[in-house]
Amino acid sequence: MRRDSRLTTITEALQKMGPHASAVRLWGRAPGATGEDGASGNVWAADVHDVARHVYTRLYGRPDTTPTASPLAQADDAKRRRDIAGEVGALVAAGDDLTSAPWYPVRPGDLVHVHYEAGGEVPAFGETYIVDAEDGGLMGMRLLANTLPDAPDEGEADWFAAKSSDDPIFELWFEAGPHRITIVRDGQVVHDGGHRGRGKAAARVLFEAERHAATMREVQRYLERGEPELALARLRSDKPLPPCGAPGVTPEQPDCPRPRGHRPPCSDDADYVTPPHECPALPEQLYAVLSVGPKRTTVSFEGLYADKDAALDIASGWDQHAEAERRVGHGVPDYVFIDLPAPGGSSLAVVAPMPVKPDPRAEEEWAAEGMATALGPEDYPDDYRDVDE
Repeated sequence: MRRDSRLTTITEALQKMGPHASAVRLWGRAPGATGEDGASGNVWAADVHDVARHVYTRLYGRPDTTPTASPLAQADDAKRRRDIAGEVGALVAAGDDLTSAPWYPVRPGDLVHVHYEAGGEVPAFGETYIVDAEDGGLMGMRLLANTLPDAPDEGEADWFAAKSSDDPIFELWFEAGPHRITIVRDGQVVHDGGHRGRGKAAARVLFEAERHAATMREVQRYLERGEPELALARLRSDKPLPPCGAPGVTPEQPDCPRPRGHRPPCSDDADYVTPPHECPALPEQLYAVLSVGPKRTTVSFEGLYADKDAALDIASGWDQHAEAERRVGHGVPDYVFIDLPAPGGSSLAVVAPMPVKPDPRAEEEWAAEGMATALGPEDYPDDYRDVDE
């Protein structure tokens, strides 16, 4: 396990307290009792390392005991011990640590640095990768630089590069280990493998707050653009919406870059906004067609039309009764009556005008709004002041 330098200092100080070098146990007397030799207090003994951990915990909290082996190395050790539960547990725990990290998943533009300890003739060195965006919402991880002196060819040093992946850091996390990884996002260190145990709760709260704020900014932008369906989809998602990706109409046209779940149509412009739906306005005048049976005992509603000529055509049977007489009713000059021949006597068709009137409730709301915003005497008292004053 990793040894904190402060814990090492405390341990070494305790080891040098006795008359002999590198003491491994400490001795003392407990107060409140008398030993067999007549001295006050019982004799006690404790391991130096246990005392050092006790002092460290009282000063700084529990020491960091994060294992220095990568998750795959831990799983291999458990496999050699024939410990199946330990093997599976190491991999599952590493996966949970990755997916529950407040910065997860990585984003295009993130810088990922991995540190390698010295081994044999190879000194300690590091590699720095950058996460790139690819088509279809996938990502890649490309090597930017390494600090290995006399580095081999890029193909040999580029061990953890990734292409067309939805989680390009996955392999690096398991093989190198989270304790060797540092991730920088927007100029801020979001994962410090060397100190990931310190301030973990505070960091999680901070990143959750930042992620929530970023989500709300995107939701507000969608609402201001008139895209409530995208705002709802973003609220339901734990990451930004991926591009639609629908193929272009022609081979030359790129795939649709608009956010997935947008209203039709697709576009090659990522900022294109589908115009909001507008209901057609009603005309000021409609015409109803009614038919009255030969015995004047049945009345049927045949339809409602915006055009008077269309209503007359329907009433006369689309020229089936072209010679039918059209007349205007007494006292109702806007009505047209058409006598149609029919078995058992003539029937009657009526074209009645129906003016479209506003919703009375809307009128009342408009009037109430006007009353609420109207000015009164208190708004211009000079105009209401008595001229004799």
